[in-house]
Order: sequence, then structure tokens, then C-alpha cells
Amino acid sequence: MDTAKKRNNLLLNGLIGVMIIAFLVGVGYWFWSGYTKLPFLNRAPDFTLQNLAGENVNFTDYNGKVRLVEFIYTNCPDICPVTTAKMVNLQNDLKEAGYWGSKVHFVSVTFDPDHDTADVLQKHAEAMGIDQQGWTLLRGTEEETHAVVESYGNFVEEQADGTFIHATRSLYLVDAKNNVRKVYYMGEEMPTEDVLKDITKLAKE
Repeated sequence: MDTAKKRNNLLLNGLIGVMIIAFLVGVGYWFWSGYTKLPFLNRAPDFTLQNLAGENVNFTDYNGKVRLVEFIYTNCPDICPVTTAKMVNLQNDLKEAGYWGSKVHFVSVTFDPDHDTADVLQKHAEAMGIDQQGWTLLRGTEEETHAVVESYGNFVEEQADGTFIHATRSLYLVDAKNNVRKVYYMGEEMPTEDVLKDITKLAKE
């Protein structure tokens, strides 16, 4: 009888121990997921520009998808082409993951519309390997495009030689509900692996 009681007590204690461990694991995961969630920085400003077909496009047309937004000009000698090339690598990774075009969309806005005509942007897209099934290139007047840049808290200034000064931390991650969740550096400082992880995380939300 004593042996049976001891056996039952051991089983009960074991069961309680398993329940405690499961509870602690659950609480730990809850804290971990909460702390690793990307912050909400602000609402992404809406804007209307033209795509390569000359059609008006509202940024909020892509609500429901995670968006990565870059501000560029095709004559940029360094930061812009490096950033776009890294984004093309991300594009290919997202295709393999099954998110491209369905859950994730990239947007490029030129702030040099005098040079970056629709034809120039189309050739740029082809040269860079941009898949326009999930990537939209937009242009407008100089006034319109510079206003969009400024609405996102950045600046652009044309120089006498035709180049532009602009912020290097101007790559925006926007979630499906139109919230800016992260801003990255462009060019060589762009943390490509982190961007992919962040996009994937938002695509699963």
C-alpha cells in the first residue's frame, strides 16, 4: 500500500512538474514574441504618383501588403544602385518563400523626374532585374516627388552638377496596415539579412 502511494505521488509530482515547465515555456515565448515584435513608428503618408504606364497610383492601393519603399534617381553614382541591387536579391529570396507580389510589394520613387522618364525607368528596371509583378516604379513632377520625400521625414537637394544630396537612411518598411515599422540605411550599410527577416516577420502577422 505504501509503495502504491509513493508511486502515485511520484506520478502526480511528475505531472505537476511537466505542467509547470509547459507554463514557463509558454510565458517565456509570450515575452519573447512581444519583445521581438517590430515597433510602430508612425503612419505611412499616402501619396499619388504615376507608374510607368502613366496611370495614377495611390500608395494605399497596396494596403494589405508589406512594402519596402526606396527613394532614388537613376543617375545616382553609388548609394541608389547598390540599394536597388540588394533589393533585387531580396526580391529573389521572397519569390522562393512565396511572398513576392502576393504579400510583399516593393516601391521605388524617383526624385529626378526630368531625367527619369518612364522609358528611362523601364530600362533601369530591366537592367537591374526588377520584377514588376511585385515592384512598382513611380514618378511625378519634381515638386510632387520632393514633397513625398519630405512627407517621410527626409530631404533631397539638387546640386549644380545634376547630382542630389539626400538622406542615406531612407529605406522604409511599411506593414500591411500602412504603418512604418522600420527605417534602414541604404547602400553598403543596408542590412539585407535583417531586412529579409523583418519583411518575413511582417508577412506572417
